[in-house]
Amino acid sequence: MQKIRVPDTGRLSWIVIDGEHIPVDVVNEYLVYLHRLERSPNTVRAYAHHLQAYWDFLLEQQHNWRDLKLPQLAEFVSWVRHTTRAGGGHRSDATINLILAAISSFYEYQDRLGVETAISRSRRLGAKSPYKPFLHHISRTQSLRHAVVRVKAIKRLPRVFSPSEVQSLLDSCTRLRDRFLLCLLHESGMRIGQALGLRHADIRSYDGAIDIVPRANSNGALAKSRSPYVVHVSKQAMALYADYLIHEYGEISHDYVFVNWWGGQVGAPMRYATAIDLFRQLSKRTGLRATPHMFRHTHATDLLRAGWDAAYVQRRLGHAHIQTTVSTYAHLSAEDMGEMFERYQKERER
Repeated sequence: MQKIRVPDTGRLSWIVIDGEHIPVDVVNEYLVYLHRLERSPNTVRAYAHHLQAYWDFLLEQQHNWRDLKLPQLAEFVSWVRHTTRAGGGHRSDATINLILAAISSFYEYQDRLGVETAISRSRRLGAKSPYKPFLHHISRTQSLRHAVVRVKAIKRLPRVFSPSEVQSLLDSCTRLRDRFLLCLLHESGMRIGQALGLRHADIRSYDGAIDIVPRANSNGALAKSRSPYVVHVSKQAMALYADYLIHEYGEISHDYVFVNWWGGQVGAPMRYATAIDLFRQLSKRTGLRATPHMFRHTHATDLLRAGWDAAYVQRRLGHAHIQTTVSTYAHLSAEDMGEMFERYQKERER
């Protein structure tokens, strides 16, 4: 898998290569299709990574992607499960299902182009109805994760931070900019792409409101949500924002909130790779595994534990459908269930 810059947009994307480091055109056309539909860069990268593993399997086993049938796809499941990843270790069942979903989406794309494959024939035979609405293939409400083959995976709770872990990460920040970024992710639950795309005009300090606005950003950050929405944060977070502007924000006129002031291209909007590098440093300093999205999980879980209705959590996270909120965050821990039962008993004894 290689990183490229798409000529017509100038944005970074990824391509799949074969054993001789030659681009695999049939797969890369699909990845460009996802890119032009403005799928999240992380989504395109993940699909490229998954399809690279699939292509490596096809080359190793000398299978043709058009002729591959369900038994060979099941063979791929076994192959990918026991093939050691670059970072070490084997893939989990949940990861295998994500890979299979990417493969299914690729074949669905080929099917809609009129390319006949053994996989697409098996999907049509198993479908309840052959009818699909016009432009069904570009609808954002249609999930691309309906895989023709799946493995049974255990549903795991999202990893969240405890209050002491959040404080440890905040205390490990050596820059006000970084501390404000973590504080914002923790208090708002916004995605890292939404944070990196923030403009000063989006922040209303007087009432603690922040506008999440879907727009094109020069640093490649995406809001992901299709519609704008508002989140509110504490006065302490707004005070930290003010401190950042006073003590660290450079004299360069810039409308982005998070800007690179140390090393690299000074004055340029902070990129996703810079944020990931920051979290790697924080992980080393604290001994905690930390990613930007874990703050989103933590925020949503905290709201549900505090008694927020799922509909309010949905709006605050910017989910298009409440089912996304419920299916991801409604699985509270055994401790949560125990506390709720204690409350229930106390109410009955009154």
